[in-house]
Amino acid sequence: MPVYNEQEILEEIIQKYKADLNQTVKGLGAGATYEFVAINDGCTDASVEILNKEAKLNTNFKIINLDQRYGKEAAITAGFEMAQGDIVIVVDVDLLNPLGVIERAVDEYQDGANVIYGYRERIGWEGFKDRLNRSLVKFGTKLFQIEGDYVGKPNIMAYSRPVADILREFPERNKLMRMMDSWTGFDMAVITYASNYSKDEVRHKVRQARIKDRRQGKPQVHRSTVRENTSSKIYSVAAIILAAMIMTFWIAFTIWQDGIHVLLHIVILLTFVVTILSSLLFLIRAIMIKRIGTVHHTEDGIIYVVKGVVNG
Repeated sequence: MPVYNEQEILEEIIQKYKADLNQTVKGLGAGATYEFVAINDGCTDASVEILNKEAKLNTNFKIINLDQRYGKEAAITAGFEMAQGDIVIVVDVDLLNPLGVIERAVDEYQDGANVIYGYRERIGWEGFKDRLNRSLVKFGTKLFQIEGDYVGKPNIMAYSRPVADILREFPERNKLMRMMDSWTGFDMAVITYASNYSKDEVRHKVRQARIKDRRQGKPQVHRSTVRENTSSKIYSVAAIILAAMIMTFWIAFTIWQDGIHVLLHIVILLTFVVTILSSLLFLIRAIMIKRIGTVHHTEDGIIYVVKGVVNG
């Protein structure tokens, strides 16, 4: 579990995953154990204290302390280096994953799956965005002739020991696990589940925790809200704006001018269609870049630096 500045909800999340793990190993019978590996990805808030407190109480709770923030993928890679279990499960610091999701992933592993993806079922606008995203990714993989089963961003990932070993040996500096596992050639399973909370409920819990921290005089951490802007996203937005301008010009020109030749209408219409299609292609490419990423092969690049390990 990669961790970066999640002091408001981290303690509750640890207890939830511990309960899930305990329930899972109990169902597996005698001899089954688990280890809980948390990667401190350069936390600057009270998350460090919460992790250390848990490590003192439980020797099977392990912490990898990175010397600075390297990002989620590098943190996951660090976790893979320590993980020793027959099945390795990657989870987010996320209240939306319900109790029992780890147990379901392990059940799929016992049924023979080597790669397990878990997805939360979302409704309303969020559900529509998920369906649209999956459709664009599916179309993009065919358009750009990319092999693999890219079914979107999972909320939990689980790997058998052979797959975990393969992923650990990949030389890429930025290991996009949810894409690389498709290349290993092992059987994959997908599970879906409902969430304990809505996103609004989680945001409310975080806000309430921050208010409580301020009242108690605890230091506040301000997260960056800067979003990654790829050139494809910029191009797609520019193309959409251009298409809107063309349509506006067409409507205005039609209203103000009489007897416009039909050929001019066709030219403007084709220009509009081409612009819209271009914007959609750029948008699909942007999503593909985000989902699949550009993986750089480096021999000497530093992925992360471990400052220390607790219970390791």
